[in-house]
Amino acid sequence: MIGLDLGSTAAKMVKFEGKIKEWRIVRSHQWKELIPSEGKICTTGYFRKALPNTKSITEITAARYGTTYFFPDAEVIVDIGGQDTKVIDIRNNSFVINDKCSAGTGAFLEFFAEYLGMSMEEMGNVYEVEKVELNNTCGIFMLSEVISNLVKGHGKEKIIAGIQWSFARKIASMIPEAENIVVIGGVAKNKGIVNALEKILDNKLMIPEHPQLINALGAALYGDK
Repeated sequence: MIGLDLGSTAAKMVKFEGKIKEWRIVRSHQWKELIPSEGKICTTGYFRKALPNTKSITEITAARYGTTYFFPDAEVIVDIGGQDTKVIDIRNNSFVINDKCSAGTGAFLEFFAEYLGMSMEEMGNVYEVEKVELNNTCGIFMLSEVISNLVKGHGKEKIIAGIQWSFARKIASMIPEAENIVVIGGVAKNKGIVNALEKILDNKLMIPEHPQLINALGAALYGDK
């Protein structure tokens, strides 16, 4: 069974045969490269209906199936995507979504990483450093704050730490109180964000080995049932 997560910034493929046998990640516009020559397909993600004549499921369903495969005791799932962030409370089958503003999304972080001349990996490795306090969670207004702090002579690492804490506060405000919280999506690989979230929530978060593949895995598991 093939699970395809056709997201807004990246497309992910997981081949599942009792376990994960193969996986790939490409940019969203290259999603056709992930279509196998044979095998059943289940899609999810922003462009899940781009591939006709296949089973498709919402990201909410995919996240739940993929997450509980690794963490059966999960209570809350925080899915940080490129264009939105979803917080899914498995206990009562409810969710909230942040999709009205770029703040709290992967695109928000990518913008500032590019602006500061850093890769996402470099940005994610900035943590446990003194931070500049940034008040705005809106990307446009925060850019003004970032420029102002750069002019004042604050170093990039302090500013990045401030951006990550602002991002984490935005996400934390969406998360209900729970013990077993799992973070998925590519942003879960950002150590700075995870570190800030854990301190704000006072909770040790659970992160899958490949958090960006969880929804693709969930699609494969759903399609295989």
